[in-house]
Amino acid sequence: MRILRGFLVRLLKATLLIFVLAGASGCATIVKGSHQKVPIASDPPGADVLVDGSLVGQTPLNVEMKRKHDHLVTIQKTGFRPMSVAVVKDVGGAVWGNILAGGLIGWGVDASTGAQYNLTPKTIAVTLELTTATASPRSDDDPMVFVEKLKALDALKENKGISDEEYGKARLALFRQYMPEALPEEARQAPSPE
Repeated sequence: MRILRGFLVRLLKATLLIFVLAGASGCATIVKGSHQKVPIASDPPGADVLVDGSLVGQTPLNVEMKRKHDHLVTIQKTGFRPMSVAVVKDVGGAVWGNILAGGLIGWGVDASTGAQYNLTPKTIAVTLELTTATASPRSDDDPMVFVEKLKALDALKENKGISDEEYGKARLALFRQYMPEALPEEARQAPSPE
């Protein structure tokens, strides 16, 4: 009986230690990591892929992107009009699991590594259009403008130029303007924050 009791006590201690370590290290950091693989394809294939202005390869390929940042993916090929796609961060479900489980330390780890975020869209597939003699001017709904505005907003928040509440409202307003399809239905229909 004493041997069984000693075994159960050691098993309970080991189980408790596992839960403490998991909470302290960040659930999303362990499960998802700080990078996300985004598959990118084009028609026609063999197009250059630039992420935030840096050439990373040619389509089709998988690109590892930091979850902590918004990105601009540009797909270009000679004779075709380049296409840009905004790849943006949003809070992943593991964050709420960390907070509900009492893992505020784990949430802090996830926040610092960026593992708390998911990137949207998860995959990119584009059909490139042949170029024409007249090039269209850059418009205000260009994904490049959207990502530039998101990065400026992130910098403003990091430099404590705006509060978390102001940041959330401004980010939501940008999504409503540039990527309403990425928002949940209730966020699309809710009145705009003032």
